[in-house]
Amino acid sequence: MRSKYQSVKSNSGSEVNILPMIDVLFAILLFFMLSSIVLTEKNQIAVKRPTISQTEQVGKAKKTITITLKNNRKLYLEENELLTAELSQRLKRLSQDNSIDQVLIDADKACVYGEVMEILDIVKAAGLNSIGLAVNNRDIYDQEL
Repeated sequence: MRSKYQSVKSNSGSEVNILPMIDVLFAILLFFMLSSIVLTEKNQIAVKRPTISQTEQVGKAKKTITITLKNNRKLYLEENELLTAELSQRLKRLSQDNSIDQVLIDADKACVYGEVMEILDIVKAAGLNSIGLAVNNRDIYDQEL
């Protein structure tokens, strides 16, 4: 008499080894992670920001634009270099379109205080009230005064 339970033989020839596929997926993931880091650093303008010990994270607005002031008095709106008079006109145009939620001022620490205040005045005159200043966080143990 046949038994009720029969053993099922596994066919060892039909196994799929997924380790090579996992290696390829990790390599692709690593490629995209590294390329995104390079692309985001490429679009930034190098500025030596001042450091402070008490920083606060600003919430992400829908549309944030960055105004960069380098120590050689060059002014940039996003990645485009422009003059101070042009900044006023461009900001007024953008504020009328309601396409700006927040303005971030990224000034070099060697810039003159008056230049930064002039940019703040231009931004306020354009009707933009949500303004942030970019700084680096100073480590408590790294007190360079």
